[in-house]
Parts: sequence; C-alpha cells; structure tokens
Amino acid sequence: MPSILSDVSTSLKEVFSNRNIVAISSTNMLYTIFNGFWELWWGLYLLEVLNVSPVIIGFLATIQNTSRILFQLPGGMLADRIGRKKVIVLGTALRVISPIFLYFANSWYWVVPGIVVNACASIYMPAFNAIIAESLPQDKKGAGFGAYRFMTGIPGIFMPVVSGYYLDLMGLERGVKTGLLMFIGAAAIATIIRQIFLTETLVTEDAKEEEITETEERVGLIETFKRQPRTVWAMLAVTIITGFAMRMTWTFLSIYAVNVVDLTMAQYGMLQSVAMFISVPLYLVSGVVADRTSRKNLILMARGLGPFDSLSLFLFNDYRKLLGAYSVIGVAQGIGGGRLRTGGFMGGPAWNSLITDLVPAKDRGKVLGLMGTVSGLLGLPGAMIGGYVYEKNPALLLISGSLLEALAIPIIIFFLKDPRAKEISPSGLS
Repeated sequence: MPSILSDVSTSLKEVFSNRNIVAISSTNMLYTIFNGFWELWWGLYLLEVLNVSPVIIGFLATIQNTSRILFQLPGGMLADRIGRKKVIVLGTALRVISPIFLYFANSWYWVVPGIVVNACASIYMPAFNAIIAESLPQDKKGAGFGAYRFMTGIPGIFMPVVSGYYLDLMGLERGVKTGLLMFIGAAAIATIIRQIFLTETLVTEDAKEEEITETEERVGLIETFKRQPRTVWAMLAVTIITGFAMRMTWTFLSIYAVNVVDLTMAQYGMLQSVAMFISVPLYLVSGVVADRTSRKNLILMARGLGPFDSLSLFLFNDYRKLLGAYSVIGVAQGIGGGRLRTGGFMGGPAWNSLITDLVPAKDRGKVLGLMGTVSGLLGLPGAMIGGYVYEKNPALLLISGSLLEALAIPIIIFFLKDPRAKEISPSGLS
C-alpha cells in the first residue's frame, strides 16, 4: 500500500508538470463546474419547461448523436494530418456557440441548431484523447490517465448536489438558463487558454508524407483499420453495446428519478455526487494498479458492475438504499470508467492505457475516430427507442438497458487481451 501511494504521488507530480496536461485538465475542470448547472437536468427541462414528449426528447438526442458521428472520424483524420492543437481549439470554440441557441429556444424546434453545433464540437475528441496520451510518460500510462481523471473529476463530486439544490431554489427554467449563460463564459475562457498554452504533440516523420494523394489516404485509412489487433475490435464491440444501452437510458434517468421515484433534484444530485466522491480517488489507485497488473481485469470489473447503474433506480425506491447503490456505481466508475458521467462510453485509466498500448501514435486519431463513429452510427436508434419505451413503460426501459449492457461482459472475458511487452506501441511524446 505505501508503494502504491508513493507511485500515486509521483504520478501526480510527473503528469501535472506537463504543460499540455495542465492546460487540458484546468479547462476541463472549468467546463465541468459550469456544465453541471444545466446538462444533468436537460432532459427534465425539455419535459417540464418546453413541454417536449419523451419520444421527441429521444428524437433530439438522436439528432445530437447523428451530428456528433459525422465529425468523429473526420476529426481523427484531421488531427493526424494538421495536428492535435488546431482541432482542439476549433472544437472548443464551437462550445461557445451552442449554448446561445439553447438559451433562446422556446420550443424543441429551436433546440435543434444548438444540439447540432454542440455535437459538431466533438470533432476534437480524437485529438483530445491523442494529445493526452502523447503527453504522458510512456511507462506510466495508467497512472497518468488516473491522475488526469482524478483532477478533472473533482468538480463532479460536488456539482451534481450543488446544481440540484440550486435548481430546487431557483426553479428549473431560471436555473438552467442561468447555467447556460455561465457555461458560455467558461467555454470562451477555455478556448483562449488552449490556444495560448497547448503544445503540438504530433511529430511528422517525413515532410513528404504530407503530400499524399486523397486516393492513397483513403486506402491508408482502410488499411489502418484492418491491421489493428483483435483486442481493439473487441473494445469497439464493447463500446457499441454499452454505448447503445447508455444512449437508451441516460437522458431519461433524471426524469425517472424525479417523476417516478419521487426524488428532489437535490437528492438526485446527491446520488451523482456520492458516485463521483468514490470514483474520483479510485482513478489514481486504479491507474497505478493498471500499470502493475492487468488492464483487462480492471475493465472487466468495471463493465461487470455497469448494468447496475440504470437498474438501481428501478430496484430501490428508498433514498438511503439508493445512496448505497450509487456507492457501488462509484466503484465501477473509479476502477474502469466508461460511464457518461465520467466522460463517455470509453474512458477510464485502464481502458485508455490499453488503447495507447495497442495503437501506434500515427494511427491513434484515426482509430479513436473510428471507434466513436462506428459505435455512434450503430447506437443512433438508442435514444429514440428509449423515448418510445419510456413513454410506454418507464421501468421497462431501465431493465432492458441494463440487460443489453450486460451483453458486453462475455466479449471482455473472451476477446480482450493484455498486450505483451513487445506489442506495446510507442506513444509519441513522453
């Protein structure tokens, strides 16, 4: 245990001595704080303020997912061609625009431009993940990702309960709109900071490579996908299944908690805060453990507990029991990531480290873009189906989403493999 704590301390010092990690993590923390005043409650806002039906809420989520998909793969290719920094700054700037549309929307028709612009900002996600991986020490990827997740996750500990209490006091409409205004300011500051302080990590081996023709590039892209090891494709399958399940249920969890379980917004916010309070410190420990032992085992533990996330609201109507349930959910997040409240369908120190081990730096943006695009395309019907099922039977949505997510567990058991030392790819900058 003292050795693990020593590694944690060393990892924190090494990771946050890197200028890129400091710039990314500080702006992400800024995002999380002001995003927390509205995003968790957006589905409830649509239902109760704009009078949008669950089916249309699912339709809006589908539009957002479709737009996001269109930019994931091009974003990864662009990041591998012109560099990580330019793509990240562009995507961050788009975050300033989308909340303006959402603020002024008085019907769901006017929500559409806002969610499309917000989804377009996902062009920077492959570049974002790549620049983090390439800025971490080669021999401490898991610990590095864990330290990064720890710092960026700190606002997530207190923001859900703060925002829930804040909305109970201010009212849903006024609270969400004020949160959107604050987020616009935070996104503008983040854009400036990233433009000034980020340093490019993509290294071009030969200037002649930049003169490749479009035809050759298309062939190169296809070949890149073909030559990835089986574990990467197994991870893609896991992302598709869990992503579909979470898209089905996530938008409707706050609605179910408030309208069916009869929780206050402050109570539901507290549940999210409890999960984050447990998971955030575990990022550090799980990152160090991932470097010492098996990344696969940590991913399996996390994804094995994952289906309990949505199912808990169905199983328990008592607030005290839900506090215990969300403690378990926090453990799942902390050891493996992959939940929407902690960064999406992928994510987590063990998961990110395994991707970094297997995929060469020159291909990483394209591969991450592929995973986001393919899982997104196949997951498109999820939110629409979720809205339809919720309108018919809210409890059935939670049960079906949990069962679907559980299908990823056998894939992890039989097809994910930890790479041997000779199979580990160079990560770029150290």
